[in-house]
Amino acid sequence: MIITKTPLRLSVGGGGTDLPFFYPKFGGAMVTAAIDKYIYVFVSPRRFHDEHRIAYSKTENVRLIDEIQNSRVKEAMKLIGIKEPLEISTISEVPGTSGLGSSSAFLVGLLKALHAYKGEHVSSKVLAEEASKIEIEILKEPIGKQDQYASSHGGIIHLDISKTGNVAATRINLRADTLKDLDNHLFMFYTGIQRSASEVIRDQTIRAVSDDDKMNCMLKIKEIGQDIKNALEAGNAKRFGELMHTHWETKKQMSEKMTNPQIDEWYNLGLKNGALGGKIMGAGGGGFLLFYTERKASEFIKSMEESGLKYVPFKFDFDGSRIIHNA
Repeated sequence: MIITKTPLRLSVGGGGTDLPFFYPKFGGAMVTAAIDKYIYVFVSPRRFHDEHRIAYSKTENVRLIDEIQNSRVKEAMKLIGIKEPLEISTISEVPGTSGLGSSSAFLVGLLKALHAYKGEHVSSKVLAEEASKIEIEILKEPIGKQDQYASSHGGIIHLDISKTGNVAATRINLRADTLKDLDNHLFMFYTGIQRSASEVIRDQTIRAVSDDDKMNCMLKIKEIGQDIKNALEAGNAKRFGELMHTHWETKKQMSEKMTNPQIDEWYNLGLKNGALGGKIMGAGGGGFLLFYTERKASEFIKSMEESGLKYVPFKFDFDGSRIIHNA
């Protein structure tokens, strides 16, 4: 049996510039970070069966790979070239469709497990490129390239995407005291709202390609992402918190589906209670809400939980997708 452990991610700044409607014209740039919330993928041979068994939110038992309904599993097995019967199952530490890139993290972890099953070692870059190829080119998912690289590489990284789609991922040079500031002042809460990221991204794309003002918002978001990178490398965590607010206010202009009255109420409550800034993770519309505040942690958490949010402590993950069992 092979077990992989793959981190989910926080979209820190510049999110959306990795989407196919934007980077072919302007190039993409963003900051993203892996966190200690994980997807576990289990892969083992079925030596006494002639069917594949795929277990996730439902269970499939099929003879042929083309009969597999889970499109990511099907295309991953095709890409790696595995035909013999396997048992594949997964466990996630957070709910799906919540803005932390769980679908891509699952695929990255699955690809790493399948390569290990064949006795192959592949780099983080190859894992990210294979996952991107499956999701964007083969499955035509309306997503970008951020999630795959964050989950495969780990750490707090800057992604520079060329107009041709080539991605350069570099670790942001953080001082120890800056990382400590982020650990002490970033607070994440679960809204309990699950939504379709694809729906939000499609709406954002349609609006951006037909409205110059929306595209200008995207250009500003790219600039903010660069400013966030500069602030973090300069050790100015407070400035990072302030830029989160600017980022969120700009992002909301992209689509009405980005937020809703309940999210706005929670966000304004966070500001009222001392947050310098915050944002919804992922495409928007629900999932996890992240704040930066220098207020006393216990007081801030209590005030937000009293409004109906669920506090979710986290740390950053610097290892990326890895194999934790191979026997």
